[in-house]
Amino acid sequence: MSNVSAQTYFEVQTFYAQQMRLLDRLDVEGYAATFTEDGVTDHAHRGEKVEGRAALIAGAKHALPRYKGVAVRHWNDHYLIDEVDENTLNVTYCSLVTRTTADGKVDFEPTFAIEDVLVRVDGRLYTRSRTIHRDLPVAI
Repeated sequence: MSNVSAQTYFEVQTFYAQQMRLLDRLDVEGYAATFTEDGVTDHAHRGEKVEGRAALIAGAKHALPRYKGVAVRHWNDHYLIDEVDENTLNVTYCSLVTRTTADGKVDFEPTFAIEDVLVRVDGRLYTRSRTIHRDLPVAI
């Protein structure tokens, strides 16, 4: 992994903070707008690949009932950023999703390792591709 500037690291952190807040608010259209028009989301662990914003919106709306009556939070950390060129970043990180009920009960979803390709278009970051791997035990 190459070193990135503090400015780039801050830009990436801010991008994800904004993107995950949209997702946590279940703002499907706002979340999809953080992807390029032809952006790809690959849920590798279940063999489901979604291509383009329209398909992303449709898939996310289909999942919305799962989050009815709970507060959703995406907790991402352990970012590694590789600057491919001035407009392309490869980012890997770990993700945990929680669902909190009105009475404060918290459920955890499985943890994931995420691989993103972010691109800068007109000075703004977008997700070109996201590959999601559900964590599995390490073979010893």
